[in-house]
Amino acid sequence: MFEITPKAVFRHTSQAESLWTMSYQLLFFTRRKHAICFVLPILILLFSIWAYGQASSGSAQQHYKKGVELLEKQQLDAAIEELSLSTRMMPGFADAHNALGTARARKGEIKAAEQSFRRAIQINPRLYSAQLGLGSVLQQNGDLDGAIAAFKQAIALKPGDVDARLLLGRTYQQKRDLDSAIEQFREANKLNPNAAEAHSYLGYALGVKGLLLDSIREFETAVKLRPDFGEAHYYLGAARWFSNDTAGALAALTAAVKLIPNHVNAHYYLGLTLQKSGDLQTAIAELKMAVKLAPERVEPRQALGLALLKEEDLDAAIEALRTVVKLQPDSVRAHNDLGLALMQNRDPDGAISAFNAALKLDPNDLVAQHNLGAVLIQKSDYARAVEAYRRLLSLAPDNAEAHYGLGLALKQEDKLDQAVGELRKAIALQPTLQEAHYVLGIILLQQSKLDDAAAAFRAATEAKPDYAEAHYALGSVLQQQGNLDGAIEAFRQALRYAPDAPEIHNTLASALRRKGDVEAARVEFQEAARLNKMKSDKQAAVFAANTGIARLKEGNVDAAIERFRVAIELDPTNAQAYYNLADALQKKGQREAAHIAYQKAKQLDPRVKPLPEP
Repeated sequence: MFEITPKAVFRHTSQAESLWTMSYQLLFFTRRKHAICFVLPILILLFSIWAYGQASSGSAQQHYKKGVELLEKQQLDAAIEELSLSTRMMPGFADAHNALGTARARKGEIKAAEQSFRRAIQINPRLYSAQLGLGSVLQQNGDLDGAIAAFKQAIALKPGDVDARLLLGRTYQQKRDLDSAIEQFREANKLNPNAAEAHSYLGYALGVKGLLLDSIREFETAVKLRPDFGEAHYYLGAARWFSNDTAGALAALTAAVKLIPNHVNAHYYLGLTLQKSGDLQTAIAELKMAVKLAPERVEPRQALGLALLKEEDLDAAIEALRTVVKLQPDSVRAHNDLGLALMQNRDPDGAISAFNAALKLDPNDLVAQHNLGAVLIQKSDYARAVEAYRRLLSLAPDNAEAHYGLGLALKQEDKLDQAVGELRKAIALQPTLQEAHYVLGIILLQQSKLDDAAAAFRAATEAKPDYAEAHYALGSVLQQQGNLDGAIEAFRQALRYAPDAPEIHNTLASALRRKGDVEAARVEFQEAARLNKMKSDKQAAVFAANTGIARLKEGNVDAAIERFRVAIELDPTNAQAYYNLADALQKKGQREAAHIAYQKAKQLDPRVKPLPEP
């Protein structure tokens, strides 16, 4: 228990900007990309209505009518051909130019579409749909001021129409003029209180502005008006997520992924919400779906990697985080997260390489510098760890965790007095840093300063009441001081938080025997013996399972099955042994027995992979 296990205080890079703002930036591109699609159904409807009686030339009218019908069927090339014929036959036919602009816009011919809309407006400046079409293509092309002017012209023509208000509001939003956007969305809501889209757009703008409660109310109204409005459910879930309403976010995002199953961010935020609610398995499934839908997106894959890391599926976590680094090689955070995963996987050299890559990108990054010191301690390279922590302290002299890390590294170099000085600095800066109290207690105990050591261990347990090692260490000090009652109480506290630690049971038994409580001592000795046997059996089970794997690779399936059965008998909780037994039984053709063994493995560890094909 007194072996110092470096409890490096790892740190993930914090995100400087709010997640809502990041979501806004990510999703706004999607909205801008599809801006025209909002207008086109309206235009088509108008064309269908106007398709008759608008032109004096019968032949031009026929080509126009046929072009509109083809446009409605999404036969864009044929529609463009017919509408172009109509405009050539009758150059002053504004509606034909307007419809041609729509067809070209749908095909992605933005400049040509702009020309068609401008020609329609030149012929008929009061053509409302052409003003909307022009504004849409200008917005699509990044000419936001031009788009705003066109939408304002449309509003002047039809002040009571909602669509132009919404498009104008969205363009203001794209310009980051949130106040003007909100004004237009509010006006749209006044004109038509039952327009779900208007409430959704208003909610989005309010959310970006940081008015989350107002934002949530608008999204709630939108989904009430249109229960099948998937995007509004998504934004409602995101807004609730950012306002820490996990249950509300879960309900809205679950509805969103059902309505819009290919929405990357809906799956992403649902994954984050599920993880926060404690359902890590389902969270990982949602994040995997987000990654599948958008393999090049960094955020879902990064979240997946960290969730897998939390699940202790280290190989999968490292694979995901390596991909993040490939996608975003200039990201300090990506290298740092990968380094933490490698460190957890006991690959200090790989972790050191990752943290150094982060520091190459930003030599003053405190998180990467801190984690570099921690992994150097893990590698027992204490001299370099000291250098790393001194570098960190030159950047952040009041960083308590840096003083703690430096003290730990100095302790491992047997520079005890220097270590004590650093640990006391850490405690002065952060009195609740339990590891600093604990390591200080260990050093003071080594120096036979029992009273001071006891005080340090007590401080550690006050900072972290479930700190089993500190309770145990305190008991050991009290026992040396002859305070058996105090020692026994401390050992019992340690067992409260680490009931499966045989050494604590054994030490408690010795203290009870010295106290004269023979029966209680006997019980503790028996429990220590039971736990030691269990530990020994688990180790033997691992050896037996590894032998079985070797036999299986050799093709000796019967010997492998025997070894896997021995492993399971020694340790019935060994999921991998059940999995390997299932694999071996399947190779023998014993499908039913293999299925039973596999189900047991999956029950013990839901992460086990499917069996290979026979």
